Amino acid sequence: MAEHEEALVLKTEPSGESFLKLHLLTAESGVFLCLKRLSKKKHTSTTPDLFDQAAIILESSQQGTMRFVKEYQLTQRREQIGQSYHSLRNASRLSQLLVANASHMPESERLFVLTARALDAFAQDKAPEVVLLKSLYLLLKDEGYPVRESWWPTLHADLRQSARTLLSQPAPARLEPTAKKVCERIEQHLSLWMRHHTDLIIPD
Repeated sequence: MAEHEEALVLKTEPSGESFLKLHLLTAESGVFLCLKRLSKKKHTSTTPDLFDQAAIILESSQQGTMRFVKEYQLTQRREQIGQSYHSLRNASRLSQLLVANASHMPESERLFVLTARALDAFAQDKAPEVVLLKSLYLLLKDEGYPVRESWWPTLHADLRQSARTLLSQPAPARLEPTAKKVCERIEQHLSLWMRHHTDLIIPD
């Protein structure tokens, strides 16, 4: 039976000469792996790309162990992310985290909305360090981790005001070098807390 879903492309990799492996996120299914047959016609809009948003139709294999993308209709291509090294690096860190922890991500509808907003912010060239920090914090809150109760008290006192401002306000277009370093320190501290106090796999 065909399934119609809106999907975000978190990772792509070739699978032989005829297929593409896609790690997708949908509101209905969460994060999962599927296959798409590569078209012999070189239409860039029909070949999935990293950070795409697309309306897809999925079909299951006869054994039911793998799903295939029968139709792929591109709705948004975020190629702007790839035009900035820092945006690409931080957006990739977020997507790698989601792929690595697919089985730990039960709130798929909220996760889809959070991820789509983050990718839009990366594509709009918002300060990528802030977008990643806010995304990680909101992800932890949505998944029920005691980030406010457990992580926040361990944050150095000289970083708390900056963290409060960064987490409570929309991501700016850019940060001054000093503010950027402060944001990176806060994000590194949060990632370290995630390694020690959650069951999430944190990619290097």
